[in-house]
Amino acid sequence: MKIITVQDVAKIISKHTFKQVMLDLVEYLKLDFSRWNDFDKSPRHAIHVDGGVIELMPVADKDLYTFKYVNGHPKNPTSGLQTVVATGQLSLVENGYPQMYSEMSILTALRTAASSALLH
Repeated sequence: MKIITVQDVAKIISKHTFKQVMLDLVEYLKLDFSRWNDFDKSPRHAIHVDGGVIELMPVADKDLYTFKYVNGHPKNPTSGLQTVVATGQLSLVENGYPQMYSEMSILTALRTAASSALLH
């Protein structure tokens, strides 16, 4: 199983340039949005805890299942922690075996920026 860390994301951006990574993300998002009806989507599952929320966001198509785990804890910075931390996993539908586990905090920010670029 491949594990993608924050450092790996930084290396990818350094190697390909921020501009190229963003252009590539926009193209991948266009492809994914064109397949919107191919995805089995469900609402995010949220657990509200003291001081925050923890959410699981699943989606799948006929080949791959993925989810993003994300927290939101507004008081975390007072303890030197991030308010939001996210991770994700990608698995094969045919047998459920994980293929990749990734940091998603930075990747979510990049994806959000690329999605915004689609609107302009």
